Amino acid sequence: MDNCALNGFLAPAQRARLLEAVNKRCSVRAFSEGPNVAAKSALQYAAGRLTLPGVRILVEEAAPEKLYRALPMVGRIKGTKTYAALIVDDSISRAPLYAGICGEAFVLEAVSLGLGTCWVGSFKESGVEHLLLKEGERVAAVIALGMPAQEYQRRKRKPLSKICVGDPASWPLWAYHAAECVRYAPSALNRQPWRLGYAGRTLVLEKAGMGSGIDLGIALLHMSLGVGDKPHVIRWGQGKEIASILAEDRSL
Repeated sequence: MDNCALNGFLAPAQRARLLEAVNKRCSVRAFSEGPNVAAKSALQYAAGRLTLPGVRILVEEAAPEKLYRALPMVGRIKGTKTYAALIVDDSISRAPLYAGICGEAFVLEAVSLGLGTCWVGSFKESGVEHLLLKEGERVAAVIALGMPAQEYQRRKRKPLSKICVGDPASWPLWAYHAAECVRYAPSALNRQPWRLGYAGRTLVLEKAGMGSGIDLGIALLHMSLGVGDKPHVIRWGQGKEIASILAEDRSL
């Protein structure tokens, strides 16, 4: 198993800030206005820093009706023109996973600025055709950004018993907290297409069901943040195993 590019990706202070934002993030579809000048500048700075191989983020503007599709039984995104385009080069190994990591880190940075966000995987291609893409690149998702015009409302999540193999209450506290952080990770249609297992000081994230690389990258970022400041190493897995975290045990 190879070392994961997520090792050392975030500075300790940034990890703490994003972990705090996990508990504040919810999907927002109604905005009162877009980000102000200071917030937009901070977003552009974050977009420039949060890069992994084959991934880049652009902060752009477009009229909501020109960018977002109308979906049955889902409220329209309205009230902001600002969005982030998550751009992926699929010729790079694990680029979709990297995109989930970078995109969710960007989302949590936006939340830490007091902004609302919404991941959107189904959007109008004509709304992003003005972007200057390099050969081999595509827009994998867009993220709506602005001041929320609705009250905080977290969507229901599966209980830990449904996403964990074994009893997470018997795991070390760091592994339990990491699993709980994964439980709050967003995913397409709220499927939560992953499973977590613990053995031998190692927490493992596996694919379960119809999950995209972006979904699993988001979950991996949450798992890493949930470990907190406990020293750990992340390694890529093979097959259904996406990655694992081996944490230092100071008692040994």
